[in-house]
Amino acid sequence: MTVLPDIPRLYTALAEILAALLYANARPARTAKPMHWGITALWAALLAAFLHLTGHVPLRWWVPCMVTAIAAIYLYLWGTREMNLREASYCCARAFILAELAASLEWQLHCWIWPQRMGGEVPSLLLLAAVYGALYGGLYLFERRRVTAAHPNITIAATLMAVVMALTVFAVSNLSFIADAQATMSVYYIRTLVDFAGVLILSVQHEQLREAALHSELAAMDNVLQRQYEQYRQSKENIRLINRRYHELKMQIAAIRAERDPTKQNAALAEMEQDIRRYEAENKTGNPVLDTLLTAKSLYCQQHGINMTCVADGTLLHFLTTGEICTIVGTALDNATESVLTEQDPEKRLIRVAIYAQNGFVMLRFENYCTKPVELAPDGLPRRSSHGGYDLKSVRAAAEAHGGTLTLHWENEWFTLRVLLPQKNEL
Repeated sequence: MTVLPDIPRLYTALAEILAALLYANARPARTAKPMHWGITALWAALLAAFLHLTGHVPLRWWVPCMVTAIAAIYLYLWGTREMNLREASYCCARAFILAELAASLEWQLHCWIWPQRMGGEVPSLLLLAAVYGALYGGLYLFERRRVTAAHPNITIAATLMAVVMALTVFAVSNLSFIADAQATMSVYYIRTLVDFAGVLILSVQHEQLREAALHSELAAMDNVLQRQYEQYRQSKENIRLINRRYHELKMQIAAIRAERDPTKQNAALAEMEQDIRRYEAENKTGNPVLDTLLTAKSLYCQQHGINMTCVADGTLLHFLTTGEICTIVGTALDNATESVLTEQDPEKRLIRVAIYAQNGFVMLRFENYCTKPVELAPDGLPRRSSHGGYDLKSVRAAAEAHGGTLTLHWENEWFTLRVLLPQKNEL
């Protein structure tokens, strides 16, 4: 039985550093980039130095040293990235088992090629770069490809499962090593296979959490679309009733004009004309769905002291379905009205809407006065609930379905939502 050299501690340190950076990449940093990368460099140097200095400690001190290394990874994830303690525990468990797999796999290949040679030579370093580069590079591309997917909700149960699985995999993969106190090729075979199974199980768990979050988000977006569509149908019925009321009012006006008393006649006419002007909000844009939405929103704005101005060419939206128009226009106006209603000064409750053609594209621009700055999250959507959560995700999804884009901007106390769609000519 050939006794093989142990894994160099610097190789293990590099594996743990790369694994932590891989899973930390999914969350935004807590500090500015220069400071963040400075902290990262210092942390990596301290972790590498600690593992190197404790590489020859007695076996009874080996587990405490590994626990300290895990704690260092945990503190780095929690301290430098926007994640809570539970999420940091979850990512730490995944990173640690991945690092165990990378270090074991690379050293197994090294011992298979050079059984009695320690690392450090140029060929060994090339093998290290190849194995780590392939493993971490492949996982990075896989994770990056799925950045736009829904962010999974890391529950307490999911965290406990990940931590317990990581501890179990670590114990089983190192059981033979602790029993024999010597490294053989069979030990590395067992360790690599067990670590691979652990990474696979944790990855499957993560995909299940991601799928659950995606289904939840899609359900919420579908509810938004249904709500906007129901609002459209209700608005259409309201406008029909208003139009009938117009006719009744006109008949009453004709009767009042037949009144012989000029004073009574003028007073009644003035009162009725005032009522008519209150409902004189119907828009004619060339698109009946857009007309209905804008009319309903105009009535709502009049009732709540909001000044909404609109210049829209509805014929440009002929390629959108009723549901898509309800989602984009209805949701954008809902978010705008919710925002301006928080303004104490009625003079500042301002909304501007414009739909027009621009260089082969259709621009839908919605602006509203907004005193407080709107901070955007990494996905480009506002952090403030007053400007939507799932709502604006549904708007972006509707725009992207036609090859368009959604952009948000706050400047000089005005919040602007722009939807840019490729213009399509009617057949």
